[in-house]
Order: sequence, then structure tokens, then C-alpha cells
Amino acid sequence: LTENQTNKRRAVETYALLGASKGEFICLKQCKRISWSKERAKMLCELKSLNHENLTNFLGICHNETDRFYTIYTLVERASLEDFIFDQDFNMDATFKSAFIKDIIKGLLYLHKSPIGYHGMLSLKTCLIDSNWVLKMTCFGISTLFYELIKDEYLKTMEIISHKYYINIAPELLEGVQIGRMYPPGTPSGDIYSFGMALFSIIYRCEPFEKTRLAMKGNLVDQMIKMNEKYAQNLERIVAERTSLLIEAQEQTDRLLCEMLPPTIAAQLKSGLPVIPRNYDSVTVAFCQIVDFSLLMAKCTPDQVISFLNDVFTRFDIIINRHDAYKVETTGETYMVASGVPNENQGRHIFEVAEIALEIRQVYFYFTMHTEWNLRVRIGFHCGPIAAGVIGLRSPRYCLFGDTVNFASRMQSNCQPNQIQMAETTAKILMNSTKYQLTKRGIVHVKGKGFTQLVITICETQDIN
Repeated sequence: LTENQTNKRRAVETYALLGASKGEFICLKQCKRISWSKERAKMLCELKSLNHENLTNFLGICHNETDRFYTIYTLVERASLEDFIFDQDFNMDATFKSAFIKDIIKGLLYLHKSPIGYHGMLSLKTCLIDSNWVLKMTCFGISTLFYELIKDEYLKTMEIISHKYYINIAPELLEGVQIGRMYPPGTPSGDIYSFGMALFSIIYRCEPFEKTRLAMKGNLVDQMIKMNEKYAQNLERIVAERTSLLIEAQEQTDRLLCEMLPPTIAAQLKSGLPVIPRNYDSVTVAFCQIVDFSLLMAKCTPDQVISFLNDVFTRFDIIINRHDAYKVETTGETYMVASGVPNENQGRHIFEVAEIALEIRQVYFYFTMHTEWNLRVRIGFHCGPIAAGVIGLRSPRYCLFGDTVNFASRMQSNCQPNQIQMAETTAKILMNSTKYQLTKRGIVHVKGKGFTQLVITICETQDIN
């Protein structure tokens, strides 16, 4: 079953609300005040007491308050049997057909043995399928009351009753009935006739006395050819719809995969090609961390923390998309980005990362001026060799390894708030451009690296001017 078939719903424009129960109703126009005789009051009480798994519950009648007469049954929102039978996309095999037929038979047997004794309005529309695929009949036991009250001019129909309704009614019950304005009375034998009409529709998935069947001409071979043509057209329509859904799903999958992995790596995986790990001689790796994030978590609710991180990192993502770089991952409050991998860019990677770092630092000024959060960041990057490859099958990740990654992480952790820090070896490469203003921080002890000369990027030279 497709998701659309599983979630199929009837179009119920209005419904009644009785306590916590929803009810659908038949509405007629009341012309005169109604007083119930003992026989009719007893019948309504018996109707209210009916309880069976293949029947909805009769909730009651609302009358004499306005010029409307309401008969209310429990609402089943799923779909009617008619909706499923005439849905060509629904594969109604023998299992479904036999289950629906058995449910109708069980419901009719219960009604015919009850004091009510009949259904009276049995059709595909009054057979409803609930969320557990159980058929429940509705609008039962009320047709004779409608017939008598309309005949005695207590009630009138609000709209003309469709001629299609009378196809399910036994011919002998139509005697004396004004077609379009009256509901015929109900009898057990009339229910069997209506059941025969429903049985035909369930088995052949078409309406009884369908005009197209009368119009068929030619011998059996001609009719089979026409049926095959109709089947082929319907099959082409279904294939086109499925193809469109498949293309849309594939595009969504491709977009998601390209968010998780570099596009070139994603293309290799989709093609079934192995992604061979390789070494890169020169790559720039950067880490950006939000300062005092633990204090933020202590002051805020989880929803506020997630919203804040999403806002900040979304702005970082927009910055990355403007440059030749790849967001490797986010871990808590730390954001990792690399350039020159997997696509080598002829030594531009250090300048790409420097631009990214400066633009990310500008996000701090936005949050300081426009939000209640005091955002501060530490940014550190390093240039050097790395190894890279795809790790995992179920959730593949493009991972970077090597001393360059560790060194970049140390540059971030040793950095002062709202500063961009690198080692002197990386700074010398960046100084090949006169675009950046750098200053020495001095010799600082770096964990695992000993004492190292560190340099801080202040800003672009043009910003100072």
C-alpha cells in the first residue's frame, strides 16, 4: 500500500461534536413539530443500543429545536468502500475483497437478528473503512422512519436525492416512492438486493448497469482488444505518476547526500565506485568554536539552545557556500571546515579559509547588535598535509586525518575570544598577499606541540584604511 492509500480520507465538510465523539449526520428539513409514539420511541432506543464491530454507533436524533432534523452516527474519517473500489491505484486483491464481503455479511446478520431487523440504506457509500481496515456500516435502521415522516409531511429532503441512490434499492420498495424526494422503506429482503449490488461492485470494481458495458460491441476478441487498450492507457498513467514521484525522491536524496558529503565524493558513491583514501600535500583546516557555550546552556532551555545554534550555523553554512570550501562537521558548539580537499585548488585554500574566518567573525557583530545573545567565537586554522577518505556504510562521512587537523584544533582552543589564530608557518604563506593585517601574539605553549610562535589575523588591510 502506498502512503496516499494508507492515509486516504473522506471529504467530510461538517460534523457534529457530542462530548468527545465526532458524528456525521443526515440533515432533513423539519416542517412540523414531531411527537414520538411509544412504538417509535422504543425503536429509537433499540437503535441506540445496537453494538457490533461492523456497525457505527447510532448517537441520536436532534429535532424540534430549529427547522432542521438531524440523524447522527459515529464519524469514520478514513474512507468509504466506494473510494477504495473505484481508486485504480488501490490493489484490491482477493484478500481485501473477501474481508470486506465478510464484514458486510456479519453486520447484516446482526441487524436482521436485532429488533430493528434491517439496514435500509445499504450501499458502497454507507460502508466505511476505519483505520484498522475494518468495514463499518452506517445510516442503518432509519430509512422506514424517514419514509413515514416524509410521507406524512413532517420532513422534506434538503436536496434532490441522486438517481444513483435508487439503483441499490429493490424495485418492489420503490412503489409509491417519489423519486428524488423520498427514502424507500427498509426490509431484510431489500437489504439482500442491496447487498447483491454491492457484491457486484466489489468483485468487478464497477457500478451495476454501467452504460459502457451495454455499449460494448463486437465479438469477444474485439472486447478483449478494447479492454487491453484501456488497461495500457491506465498503466501508462500510473507509470508516469510513479516515475515523477521517483524522480522527485531521487532529487531529494541527491540534495541530502551532497549536504553530507562533497559533491564529487557523493557522485562516486552513487555510481557505485569505491572512494579510495588519498593524501593531500597542502590543505587548510579551520575550527570555529562558540565561547562560553556551557554558560549559555545553563541559562537557556533546550529549545532556545537548539534555535540559537541553528541560527548561527546556518549563517556559517551560507558563508561556506560562497567559497571553495567544505563543511566537514559540527560537533556541539564547534564548526569544522576545510579547503583544498577533495578538490585541490592550486594553493588558494589558505586564502579561502582566511576569508571564511573573517566573514564568520562578522556574524559576531550581527548578533551583538540585533539579538539578545552575546556571541563570541574562537577561530583557528592551519595549513599542511592530511589524509582523507570515506568512513562508514550506513551513514558515510568524509573524514580528515593527520597532524594538520590536530594543529588546527589546538589553534582554536588556544585562541582568544573573537580572534583568528594560526601558527607562524601558516602565517608566512598568508603573507604572500598584502590583503591581510597580521600581528604576532608571541610564543605560547601548545599542548602536544611545545612552545610555538603564534600569529593573529586582525582584519583585511582595506578595512583598516
